[in-house]
Order: sequence, then C-alpha cells, then structure tokens
Amino acid sequence: MKTETVPIDSISPDPANARSHGERNLEAIRDSLRAFGQQKPIVINEDGVVMAGNGTLVAARQLGW
Repeated sequence: MKTETVPIDSISPDPANARSHGERNLEAIRDSLRAFGQQKPIVINEDGVVMAGNGTLVAARQLGW
C-alpha cells in the first residue's frame, strides 16, 4: 500500500457502504475537519472507490475541499 494525494473529484463513495452518516454525524466530521484538518487518509481501491472514509469524503466535499 502507498500513500498519495489525489484530487477529491477523482474518488467516489462506496455505493455498498453499510454505514450511513446522518446530518448530526456529518456536522461533527465537518467541525473536526475545520478544527484539525484531515488527520487520517481516505482509503480508496485501485478504481478510486472509497473503502474507508466515506463520511470524511462527504464532509470534505460539503466544505468545498
């Protein structure tokens, strides 16, 4: 596995993600991103589909990242 930076528009949420994020949860993620920045990576597969970090992706896009 390698770490790299990719454009946020090049990745997609996992349509089979079992975990849903309500507005309250997304607000908490947005607040955390504003206060601390992104501290852990969004994990994607070779096709650019999110394997871990779907909520972070949604919150980051809502912040205009």
